[in-house]
Amino acid sequence: MKFRKICFFLLLNVVALSGYSQIKNYRDSSEAIPFIRFQYSYLLPSGDFEDTYERANTVGAAIGFKSASNFQFEVEGNFMFGSAIKKIDILQGISNERGDITDSEGELVKLIYDLRGFSIFASVGKLFPLKFANQNSGILTQVGIGYLQHKIFIDYRDGDVFQLNEEMLKGYDRLHSGPALKQFIGYQHFGRKNFYNFYLGLEFQQGFTKNRREYNYDTQSFDLESKFDFLYGFRVGWSIPVRERASEDFYYR
Repeated sequence: MKFRKICFFLLLNVVALSGYSQIKNYRDSSEAIPFIRFQYSYLLPSGDFEDTYERANTVGAAIGFKSASNFQFEVEGNFMFGSAIKKIDILQGISNERGDITDSEGELVKLIYDLRGFSIFASVGKLFPLKFANQNSGILTQVGIGYLQHKIFIDYRDGDVFQLNEEMLKGYDRLHSGPALKQFIGYQHFGRKNFYNFYLGLEFQQGFTKNRREYNYDTQSFDLESKFDFLYGFRVGWSIPVRERASEDFYYR
């Protein structure tokens, strides 16, 4: 009976030490991790972007790869949206004092102004592990190059407004696009399990855009100058690592 207790105690210690060794090995080693990420950004404007919009939101996804040496490469796409528009007087010439417009049947139509756009980036970065975290988590810095596009989306729920047909809207929507740069600094965490993985930090974007319509109907003037759109704010994302599943088969000789 005493011998069985000793054997059980020894076996328990072997299992505990084995588990501790696995955790320690994970904390002390960096692994190559392909991943998929879903992300959200809240951005404030500066530069020429600030002339038209008060803020912007983006939602998007990325596919990436973190190497064993903690270099990180990724490609991402984001949809931009928002309702804080400054230039709500662009239809002043064809709307009333309250900003409503008359449809083809003489009924008043309420106009809605939104921000619509998108961005795509290819980025490279470096992860700097912290002492309290495992070697796959730490401070992440990134730089990227890509493309930015945005416009004023003018919508109305009811009626048929001749002045706002698809072709006429192009003279008011301020469609801008061009090459862009991106920077990010924040904290990224890859845990032992695939669910508890995230990143968050500060994001900066610089867009070198032009008005693709070239002529604005409301100002009755050409707009051919290059623009500098600067956005900055907070980003958070949830990552899904694509790891090989460890084998759970046991072989006995």
